[in-house]
Amino acid sequence: MLVAAVVMSSMLGYHFQRTNLDDIIGTSNRYSTVDSVDNGLEALVRKTMPLTNASRPETKYIVYDCSEAHGGACGGWSDRMAGIMTTFILSILAKRRFAINFDTPCLLQDYVIPAHFDWRYNSTVLLNKTSPFHMFKNLLFINTGITKYMFKGDDCNDCFKDDVVFFRVNWDFINHFRKRPNIGNDIPWITRYHQADIYKHVFTFLFKPSPVTIREFNNQYKTQRKRNKIACAHVRIGRNPNMPRDHSRHQLPLDSLWTFFDTLNKDEYDLFVASDTDSVKASAKERFPKRMIDTAGNITHIDKPGINDPREGFLKQLLDFYILIDCDILIISSNGGFGILVALLRNIESGLYCWQGRYFIPCSRYTVGDIFPNGKFSTRTLQ
Repeated sequence: MLVAAVVMSSMLGYHFQRTNLDDIIGTSNRYSTVDSVDNGLEALVRKTMPLTNASRPETKYIVYDCSEAHGGACGGWSDRMAGIMTTFILSILAKRRFAINFDTPCLLQDYVIPAHFDWRYNSTVLLNKTSPFHMFKNLLFINTGITKYMFKGDDCNDCFKDDVVFFRVNWDFINHFRKRPNIGNDIPWITRYHQADIYKHVFTFLFKPSPVTIREFNNQYKTQRKRNKIACAHVRIGRNPNMPRDHSRHQLPLDSLWTFFDTLNKDEYDLFVASDTDSVKASAKERFPKRMIDTAGNITHIDKPGINDPREGFLKQLLDFYILIDCDILIISSNGGFGILVALLRNIESGLYCWQGRYFIPCSRYTVGDIFPNGKFSTRTLQ
């Protein structure tokens, strides 16, 4: 990646009373408590980024890969963001240029573009260079030989000897990296800041919505908003007619969610439900016909599009993602990483609830990992 101005001075900062995404990009966060985190992380990230130049033929790379060139599954949006974080940290440890090769189901930069750092991959870097591909799913490589180079202090470049190294991984390993000897010297911000702040600011450092995403967000979202606030939920059911290849998930009692929405002032709150099944969204619309908003397109898992248009499905889930990030009230469950990723990145420090059974437990960006300790964003480590 290019070394340039860094992230945190322009956090996405969306407050949808303005409901115009291009006006919102780059504004400062509303919470002064986060400002000191911004300034500290900005200086530390800038200091730790490798000073590499893409135009020099001797430049070596570590590339997050989700491409047709290497085939196989990449996982959903949260799998990919966890993998990008892991690969980003590896690139700093190896003092290599970071890039993202992401064209499945569509080219990432059609919908999300570099914010403060040019991560776009160009295949010309492979000219006269060697390039192995490493693919690791979930925790399956924890006990492989590569972990001693990642987590136990050995020089990463003793393992990654090739000029361009492609990685596909779908798990967050921040806490594993924290156990690496001298990690505080190599990457100071990984030991000084909470996982939630690292995700929030590194995401904003790397990404911002493309003009296409901004246009669709404003066209679809702005026209539907009628009230000052919005309450949202992410409801993942698992295997269903929309997602026939997905895993089964524990069932969420929807009547509890509708009862919760019933308690909100109908003149103050719009409502939004992101889900993996049409039946949930239809139920929400039937229960709250005048307050429920939606994004266009078929519900589609971006790694399992089936008969649906994968580009339409990718855009729909991305719009859902950006809406959820700034909901005044957000309800998430442990059914998948999408909602948990949103919780880590959201712009509002209050109004987050973790859904357990029939109860909505007040939580925060900093406690969601304690309430939902499993999955790709788990803060627990394995030996």
